[in-house]
Order: sequence, then C-alpha cells, then structure tokens
Amino acid sequence: MKTRFQELLERRDFVFTFELVPARSVRTRRYQEILKFLLESQKKNLFQAFSITDNAGGNPALSPIPLGKTIKNLGLEPIIHFSCKDKNRNQIESELLALDKEGLHNLLILTGDYPLQGYLGRAKPVYDLDSVLLLSMISDMERGFDERPAIPFFKGAVVNPFKLTLPEIWWQYLKLYKKLKAGAYFIITQVGFYPRKWLELKSLFDSGITFIFSRFLEDKELHLPEEDKKFKNVPLLGSLLYLTPFLVKIIKEAKIPGILLTESILKRLEGSSNFEETVLDIAARFAAILKGLGYNGIHLCGFPLDYSKIQLFFEKFSKYEASWEDYFEEFEGKAIFEIQGKVLKKDLPCLLKEDFDFSFQGKYKFSFFMNEVFHNLFFNPQKTYFLYLKKFAQFIDQRPKLKRYFTSLEYFIKKLLFNCQECGDCTLWEFNYKCPQSGCAKYLLNGPCGGSIKGFCEVYPFEKKCHFVKVFEESPSKEVLKKFIRPGETFFIPPRNWDLFKTSSWLNFYLKRDHRSL
Repeated sequence: MKTRFQELLERRDFVFTFELVPARSVRTRRYQEILKFLLESQKKNLFQAFSITDNAGGNPALSPIPLGKTIKNLGLEPIIHFSCKDKNRNQIESELLALDKEGLHNLLILTGDYPLQGYLGRAKPVYDLDSVLLLSMISDMERGFDERPAIPFFKGAVVNPFKLTLPEIWWQYLKLYKKLKAGAYFIITQVGFYPRKWLELKSLFDSGITFIFSRFLEDKELHLPEEDKKFKNVPLLGSLLYLTPFLVKIIKEAKIPGILLTESILKRLEGSSNFEETVLDIAARFAAILKGLGYNGIHLCGFPLDYSKIQLFFEKFSKYEASWEDYFEEFEGKAIFEIQGKVLKKDLPCLLKEDFDFSFQGKYKFSFFMNEVFHNLFFNPQKTYFLYLKKFAQFIDQRPKLKRYFTSLEYFIKKLLFNCQECGDCTLWEFNYKCPQSGCAKYLLNGPCGGSIKGFCEVYPFEKKCHFVKVFEESPSKEVLKKFIRPGETFFIPPRNWDLFKTSSWLNFYLKRDHRSL
C-alpha cells in the first residue's frame, strides 16, 4: 500500500516538507512546542510531510519513531530519517521491522553525522552499513527475502552537490548513482546557497547520469540509456535552511559538516536592518528558483515553529515564483569560511558551464605502480599460474599452525605498508591501495559521506584529507576511475563480514571467502 507522500510525488505534485529535530525527551519544553506546532499544522495544511531527524549532529536525542507515530495519529505524513552511524545491521533490521509495525514507511536514508559526546565520553561510531548498502537492504525487504514477507517502504536518499573540489563532486554524483541503483525513490539535496549547483544537479538528471559518466570517462559502454530514462523521473527536492546569527557563525567556522555559505549571502545578511525578514526573503527566492528549475519540492530545515513566520515565507514565495529567473544571478559568489582565524574564499566549481567540463589530470605515483605490479602478479585470476597459487593457498589453509604463521606474516607486511586493520576481506585494489578501514573515519565502502569540506574529512577538518578524495587524486588515469563504477558487476562493495576478522585476506581471496565471491 502506497503512502500519501509517495502518491504526491508520483503525481508530480510540488510538495513542501518540514524537518523536525526531536528534543532529548518528551518531557522537555521543546517537545511540547513541536506537538503544539503539529496540532496547528492540521489546520494550516501547508506541508505535505514532516521529516524527523535521527540523532542530528551526532548528538543523542529522542528516537524519531515516537514522534513519527504522533504525526501519523494526527493524520499527517511522517518521514523517518534513518542513519547508519549508531546501529549494526541486525539492529537496523530490527528497527525497520518496528517501523513497519507502526506503519511508518517513508524513510530518508543517510550515512549520518559522526557521533559526538554521549554518556561518559564520545560514543563509538558504528557504520556497519553505509547508505548505499542500507538502501539495498531495504530494497530486499520490500521484495521479501529469505522467505520473509515483503514490506512497502518508500525510501529516499541525500546528495550534496555543494562541494569545493572536483574529487568531492565526482564522488557525490557517483554515490548518488549507486543510491539510485540501490532503490532510492526520491532524492533530497543537502542544504545549499548556490543556485548554479541546483541547476547542475537537475541537468545531471536531465542529461542522464550514466551518459555524463560515460563522457567523463570517455567510454560509451558506460552509457545505459534505460537507466538514465528511469532515474530522470526520480523526484528531486531541494533543502533550504533558516539561518540565525549563531548558525551563520558556526557555518563560517566550518562546524556544520557539508554546509557552506556564499559571500553574496553574508553581505546581504550583514547589511540587513531586519535579519529575520531578510532570511525569509532569501529562502523564498531560493524556493522560487528551485521550483523554476523543475524540482519537485522544497525541504525546509531549521525553520522556527512559528506559523506567522512560515506564512510570511509562503507569501514571499508566491510573490517571487513567477519571476524566479530574475533572482538566479543574485546569489553568485565565492564560498566563505574560516580556518584558524583566517578567512578563505573559494569558488564552488561546476561541472556545468556552457556544457559539462570533463577534464581530468591524473597522478601516477611509483607506489601505485609497484602495488599494481604486485597485485597483477599474485591476484590476477587471468594468469596461467593462478591455479597453482590457489592450490598453494588450499595447502596452507588445511594446516592450522602454518596458517597462523602465514596470516601473521601477511598482516606484518600490510600493517607497515597500509596500516591494515586485519578485516580479512581486503579492498585495497578497489581504493587504489588505500585501506578504507583505516583511512575513512566512517569505514565507508561505497563513496564518501556529504560532510567533507575543501577535500578534508568531516571528522578531522583541515587536518586529514577525505579518504575518497585521496583515492581520486591518486588515480593515474580515467581508466583507473572506471573500477569505482564497477560496470557489469555488483554496483556496490558488500559490507564487511566479521566472520573473516583477523583471518588471512590472501587465503580468503584465493578460496573465495571474501567480497569478490558474492
């Protein structure tokens, strides 16, 4: 059975959704304000759905399920944010079954912000599945698997086109492609303040995602017209953030992962005699631009629970809607942020200028060359002597004492060279010989989160480069980049199998126990 939100998007109605951030407890004043706002929403009928965050910002908060039940009981439509950061795959399945029991089927799937302070210190980040794998798991639950009944989830995903470097943009769009293949039914953008990037994302859908990648990588075989046609019809919603002086300050300090402000926005806010009205005016113009560009809806984030201000936003939106093109150029400008007290300004690069820009400067390092030689020598099934290597692996595997020595030798070498984490299922080749278990703070396998800034990791801003950015930057050619798309194979890298922890990844490869066997 379809949800009302699903029916609206399938009819191509233009929708407005409102994001709610649950308080720490139902006993707080904040929670009571949310309930009062929802009761008023029944009468106003301005929003088609209400999304509920899942430990937003990495802070512990009330689960979205109780508030989702309340919204549903009020006759309104809830969207449950479902993130990967706090749950392993078993707990994920349990929570999805609980959501089904409560009839909460609209989901927004996210990687999730890195956990911050919890009870007696920082909480352990889980990230057992990434957002691509979670979407794929839910798609299997929708079809019914392992003799389990099918569940009618309606799931969406997020993309962040507001990036400062080509590697970040490339990975965001590649991960978007994987999310669509994994079954995302709708897409919501990260909060942004740069209309040209909204245009770029919409153009990516209209031109065809596989078509664009085939041109970028100069390989016509990557173009899959049927997929492009299917994905072109996926509803696209743009997120708008209600700015406050405090939010402006911490965004400028790069303290909110993945969100950037532009110089033009800051100038307008700093020169304003009425900050709140200017914020609403900017948001209304952005909303008009998004509708004019052909987006299917607006997702309002951080807006006050005050219908007098929300009504003013809608009035301004109605006023600007017909002349949206007049406002497009107003918000051009460089992104602006501070690093250790120093203000930096940088253009947001667009793949889209008059046409898509497909230039790529590869980097060939000697270490990559040596690793490729070693990999092709010992781990290439096409080699004539591969069968003998496999028999040698079987010989070792059948002798426990010899296997222990062999495993210790393997991890001694790989710890020195790659800071190996002994997962037993090596993905070094897939990442240009950079280990994601040690290189990515979230252990992601199918693309980065949306929180990087200027190529740096969300968790270690301006200290450590994003693992995926390094992988892209050290790709010697477009030919090497093709393996990240994995044409003709499983489009994602499966999750880590903890049965293999501390076992020999070399033996697991030869004996088909690792991810390549799936």
